Amino acid sequence: MNSAKQTNKFTRFLRNNAALLLLIFCVLAITAVVLAVTLTRKPDTPVIPDNPVIGGPDDDNKDPDPVVKDKIKVYFNSPVKYNKISMEYTDGKDLLFVFNSTLNDWASHKGVDLVATDGTEVNAMYDGTVLDVKETFALGQIVTIDHGDNVVATYASLGDVQVTKGQAVKKGEKIGVVSTSASNEFMDGAHVHIEIAVNGKNADPMPYIKGEIFREVEQD
Repeated sequence: MNSAKQTNKFTRFLRNNAALLLLIFCVLAITAVVLAVTLTRKPDTPVIPDNPVIGGPDDDNKDPDPVVKDKIKVYFNSPVKYNKISMEYTDGKDLLFVFNSTLNDWASHKGVDLVATDGTEVNAMYDGTVLDVKETFALGQIVTIDHGDNVVATYASLGDVQVTKGQAVKKGEKIGVVSTSASNEFMDGAHVHIEIAVNGKNADPMPYIKGEIFREVEQD
C-alpha cells in the first residue's frame, strides 16, 4: 500500500515538474558536450573566433587617403581692350531695344559691341573648344567657343581668324582681330560683337567681360 502511494507521489512530481526536469536535462547535456569537446581537442588546434577578420596579401599595400588639392578661382576676361560700348545687350525686361545706326532702326540686340581700334587682338575669354568658325553677311566672321559648364560664347565682327573648328583654346589665346566685317553694324566702326548663351539661352555678356564670373578649379 505504501509502495503504491509513493509511486503516485513520484508520478505527480514528474507531471508537475516536467518543464524543470527537461531544462535540467538540457543543461546537463550541453555541459557534457562542452566537456567532451574540451577534453578531446588537441593543444595546437587553433580557436576560430566568431567573427574572423579575413585579410589578404594586399591589405598593407592599399593606397593612402587621396590628397585634397586646393581650389583657386579662375575668372573670365574681357576678349579685347575696348574703348566703349556701341550697342548694349537687350534683356527684354529693363532694356527692350537699342538703336542700330547702320539699319537706322530700333531692335533687340543679343550681344554687346565692344569698340576698339581696327586690328586690335581678340582673345578667348576662358579655356574652351571651338565649336564653329563661319562668316555671315550680318555679323561677319564668327567664332563660337564652348567654354564649359554649358557656357557658349560667340565672337563676331572678327577679322584674321586664327582658330579652326574643334581646336582647344586657352584663356587669353588670340582667336582673331577687331574689324568691320559685321555688315549690320558697319556704322559703329571696328568692334567685336560678343554673345553669351548659358544652357542654350542668351545671357548678359557684361559680367563675363568685366571679369565678375569665375569658376573654382583644383590647383596643380
